[in-house]
Amino acid sequence: MSDKRFNAALTPAGEQAISQAVVSGSPAAFAFMAVGDGGGSVPVIGAAPVGLKKEVYRGQLNSITLADNNKNIVQAELIIPPQVGGFTIREAAIFDNAGVCLAVASVPETYKPLLSEGAGRYQVIRIWLAVSNAASVQLSADPSVIVATAVELKKAKDAAQDYTDAVADTVTESLKEAIAQAVKTANREVWEDDNPVGTVRLFQQKIDPNVKWPWSTWVYLGENKTLRLGKQDGSDAMTTGGADSVKLTKDNLPNVQIDVAGTAADTDLGTLQTTPGGKHGHAGKFQPSNTSLDGGESNRRSWASDYSVNSEALIQEAEDHAHQVVIPPHGHPVSGKTSALGNGSSIDITNSFIKLMGWYRSA
Repeated sequence: MSDKRFNAALTPAGEQAISQAVVSGSPAAFAFMAVGDGGGSVPVIGAAPVGLKKEVYRGQLNSITLADNNKNIVQAELIIPPQVGGFTIREAAIFDNAGVCLAVASVPETYKPLLSEGAGRYQVIRIWLAVSNAASVQLSADPSVIVATAVELKKAKDAAQDYTDAVADTVTESLKEAIAQAVKTANREVWEDDNPVGTVRLFQQKIDPNVKWPWSTWVYLGENKTLRLGKQDGSDAMTTGGADSVKLTKDNLPNVQIDVAGTAADTDLGTLQTTPGGKHGHAGKFQPSNTSLDGGESNRRSWASDYSVNSEALIQEAEDHAHQVVIPPHGHPVSGKTSALGNGSSIDITNSFIKLMGWYRSA
């Protein structure tokens, strides 16, 4: 038994796994690490430990590294995330994929808080194990959940920078030019994919694509135009039409008739008098009147229009006179047209707009 307060040791199953790995050449797979609270105190690790006294959390190993090549010491690392906690860590153990405990260690007592308690942190637990052959141990883990520490990131960054500097020193000017040309060609190919012939570009300021991309040809869409989508088959692309104003004609009005009809108001013209006709007489003849009133014979005379002899014995010339004509109140039907409506001015049908500059690629 070691007199150290904190130590680590392989379990009998762990020693057997390492021994088989040395003989077979297939490394023993370290997959998981668990931590426990030791049942309330830091446990003493005996010569043949078997497991934890009270496990509180288990997770996948983050890494297996060689801590001391001369002494075949490997370091196993577990990172506990901030959202896990609420327990005290006093012991740790390593397991394979089958859940077999391969090593046990006692660790300094530390409390792992929960975020809900007002504090949270990543807790890193590392176990150092002395094995007969460091090559007999490997990490069996899912790379997608491995977490890199800040120190490891810094080491990786420094190593990458050192490699880049070393390579850069060996690059010749011709190679630099070749790389630059390759990048330029690649960028040009990407640009061509994004801007094939027929592409339309809109700009909110004065930009001439013929100047910006001189290897291509662009045509301006025209001034004071409104864009309108054409047919999906493209058969009417680039056709123009329409206007910003329109004049209404008779054909644009609703197909209805406006009737105009009525009757003139009654007017009482009273009694009218003819103009004088002058002194005059009327030619004709008189003939006896044979009426029932006179018993068939009378000295009465009647006017006959089928006269043959003039006789003025009974018909005298009348003095100058006039006649009165009575015209009763009456009306007359009327019809007609209204006066002209409006003056034929155009109607502005321009929509609210914002102007942009528009070009299309022709070659």
